[in-house]
Amino acid sequence: MKKGIIFVDFYPAELKENSVWEIVYYVRNPETNKMVRKRNRVKPLQKVSDRRKLATKMIIEINKRLETGWNPLFQDKGTKELIGFKKACKIYSNRISQDTSDGNLRPDTKRTYDSQVQQLYKYLIVSKQQDMLCYKFNGDFVSEYLDYIRYEKKLSAKTRDNYLSWLTTFSTFLLLKKYIVINPTVNLHKINKQKKIRILINTTTRDLIFEYWKHKNNGYLVLCLLCYYCLVRRTEITKLKVADINFLNQTLFISAETAKNRKNSFVTIPDQLIGILKDYIKGGLITDFLFSPKYVPGVTPANPNAITKKWSYMRIKLKIDSNIHWYSLKDSGITDLLKAGVPLLSVRNHARHHSSAQTDTYTPKEMREADPKILHSSVVFSS
Repeated sequence: MKKGIIFVDFYPAELKENSVWEIVYYVRNPETNKMVRKRNRVKPLQKVSDRRKLATKMIIEINKRLETGWNPLFQDKGTKELIGFKKACKIYSNRISQDTSDGNLRPDTKRTYDSQVQQLYKYLIVSKQQDMLCYKFNGDFVSEYLDYIRYEKKLSAKTRDNYLSWLTTFSTFLLLKKYIVINPTVNLHKINKQKKIRILINTTTRDLIFEYWKHKNNGYLVLCLLCYYCLVRRTEITKLKVADINFLNQTLFISAETAKNRKNSFVTIPDQLIGILKDYIKGGLITDFLFSPKYVPGVTPANPNAITKKWSYMRIKLKIDSNIHWYSLKDSGITDLLKAGVPLLSVRNHARHHSSAQTDTYTPKEMREADPKILHSSVVFSS
C-alpha cells in the first residue's frame, strides 16, 4: 500500500488487470485521517480492447471527481453512480412496463413516462452527452434540461412544471436504486402561477355540438352525452364494456383498473340518457367495448387521443372557441347539476371527487350567497 502523504486527500484511480478487473483508488477517511482503498469492478466484455476502453473512461471520470473534492466516504454508498445513464433509463422503462402489466400503473401513465424518457434521450443528443454516467444526473443537469424545455423549445410554464413532476418521480427511482446519491430536483420549484380556467359550454353551444354529432356520427354523440351526464373521463370511456351497463339499476360500473382514482365505482345513468344507451348498444355483444374506433360497440377500444382529435376537428368546423375542450363537457355537466339544485354531496359522489371542496370549485359565482347565520348574528359593536 502507498504511504500516506500529508494534505493529499486521494491517490488517482488506476486499473488492476487481475482475475477480476478493478479500478483502484484511495481517499482519505475524514474520521481516522487514514487513506482508504476504494474499488470499482470493470464488467467483462467480449473484446479486451473494449474492456480497456471502458476502464479508461471510468478512470477519467473518477479522477475528475476526485480532483473536485469528491469523497465517497462522505456520502451514502451510491455503488451504481458510474453506470451509464441510458442504461439506468432502460432499467426504469422495463420496471414501468412490468408495473403496467401487473395493473399497478395505467397504460396512459406508462405512455407519459415512456415519452418523458424519450425526451431525455433527445436532450442527451442535443447536449452531446449520449455517454453520460449516472452521477452527472445532478441539479445542474436537471436545471439546464428544464431551461431547454422552457426557453429553447418554448414550451409553456405548465408543461415545464409537468416535466419537473416526472423528473422528481424518476429521481426517486434512481435514488432508491443507488444510481445517484442526492435527489437533483429537491431545490427546483414549479414556475407556473396560472390557475386552471374552466370554460363551460353554454346551452346554445352545447345544443349546436350535439346536433352536429347527431347527424355526423351518432356514436360519438353518445360518447359526448356519457361524459356530460355521467361525468366519465376520456380514458375511462375507452375502457368501458357493454357489460358495465346495468339497465335495471340505471348504473354504469367503472372498475378500479379503469378509474383514475383506482376505486370501483357505480355511476348513475340519468333518465335523459338511459334510453339513448339502450338504442346505441343494439346488436352489440356483452363482451364488446362500449366504443370502438368507429364509435359503435366492438372488440377493439376507441383511442383516447382520437376522441380529442375528432373534437378539435368539429370545433374548427363549427367555429367554436378554441378554449372549449372535450373535457369541458364534464366541467359543464358538474356545474349544471349544481345549478339544478342537486346537493353538493351527491354531485361530489357522481363526479368521484376526493372531497366536497373540489366539487365546490364548480359552483358558479352567482350561486354564492351570504351565510344567513353570520348575516343575522347578534354580534354588535359597542363604543
